[in-house]
Amino acid sequence: MELTKTPRIPRRFCFGRGGMQAGCRSLTRPLARPNIRRNAPNLWAISGQRSTLESVEPLLQQLSAIKWLLVFIAAGVFLLVMTFAVLAVNMIAMVKETRRSNSSQSKQAELEDLLASGQSTAAKFTAMEWVQTQPRRAEAHWALAKAHYQLGELSEAKQVLKGLTKVAPEEHYRVDAWLELLESEFAQKRPKPVD
Repeated sequence: MELTKTPRIPRRFCFGRGGMQAGCRSLTRPLARPNIRRNAPNLWAISGQRSTLESVEPLLQQLSAIKWLLVFIAAGVFLLVMTFAVLAVNMIAMVKETRRSNSSQSKQAELEDLLASGQSTAAKFTAMEWVQTQPRRAEAHWALAKAHYQLGELSEAKQVLKGLTKVAPEEHYRVDAWLELLESEFAQKRPKPVD
C-alpha cells in the first residue's frame, strides 16, 4: 500500500451554534486520502475470485465432457445416416433387379409358349426386343437363337450364339453343343458335289 504525502491545510472545527465561537480549535487534516481499494489488493475480492474459479472448474470439466459427448453423438448420427443411405441404395437396386428378373421370367415364359406353339416369327421379334432392352441377359440370346433355328435361319442363329459367348462366357459348354448341332445342319443342307 502506497501512501502519498499531501500538504496539510489547517481547518477550524467549532462546536456549538453560530459558527466561529470562542471554543474552536484548529485541526489539520490531509487534503486527499489514499485510496486503499484502488492501491491495495482486496483480500475479499481475491478470495472471491478463487472461490469463483474453484466453482467454475467443475463446470468447465462438465462442458468438456458434454463437448465430447456431442462429438460422439454427431459421429454416431453420421454413421447411422450413411448406413441408412447404403441400405436404401441397396434396397432400390434389389427392387430394380427383382423387377428385371420378374420381367425376364415373364418374357422367357412368353417366348417358350410362342416357340412351343410354332409362332417362330413372333418369338423372333419378341426376343429381339428383349435383347435390345437387356443385352446382358443370356436367356434373351438363347430365345433369339432358338427362334432363328426354328425359322431355318442357321447363320443368324450361329451369330447370336457367338454373341452369347461374349455376354455370358460361362455358357460356352451349351453354346458349343448348339454350334455343333448347327454345323451338322449346315452339312446336311449343303448340296453334295456331283461326280
